[in-house]
Amino acid sequence: MNRLKTDEKLEAPVKKERDMDTQMILGCSGFATIAFFVYFLAVWPFLVWLEIHRLIVFAGDFAAGFGVAAVCGAIVCRKVGLAGAAGFMGGVFTASIFLYLRIEQAFVGAVARQVPEPEYPRTLQFVAPLATILFSLLICLVFVKEESKGTERP
Repeated sequence: MNRLKTDEKLEAPVKKERDMDTQMILGCSGFATIAFFVYFLAVWPFLVWLEIHRLIVFAGDFAAGFGVAAVCGAIVCRKVGLAGAAGFMGGVFTASIFLYLRIEQAFVGAVARQVPEPEYPRTLQFVAPLATILFSLLICLVFVKEESKGTERP
C-alpha cells in the first residue's frame, strides 16, 4: 500500500515491513539457490580430479569439496537462518548421494578391471556420506540463530 500524503508530521520515519508473499518467495528461492550452490561446491572436485581410487586424491577431493561447502553452510546458517540451514542440508543430501555413487563407481570399475583397486575399504562408501550428513546437521544446530529455531528464552 502507498502511504497517504498528509500534513501529519511523524516523529520518526516509518519502518517498512515485508509482506508475507515477499518473505515466502525469498525463503523458497533462497532455499533452492543455496541447495544448488552447496551441491556444486561439494561435487566439483570429484569431476575435475577423477582418480578417486587413490586415497590421496579422494581425500583431496573430499576436503576441497565438502570442506568448502561446510564453511559456506556455517555462514549461510548464521546469516539466513532456518531457510539457509534447510538449503544447506538439501545440498548436502544430494552431494552425499553423489559421493556414494562415485565411490560405488570406483569399486565397480575395479571389479571390471578398468581401474586399479581402491586404496580404501568398501565401508567408506557408507561411512563418508553418513558422516558428512551428521557433521552438516551439527553445523546447522550450532550456527542457526536461536530466534530462527522458534524457541524463546524465558
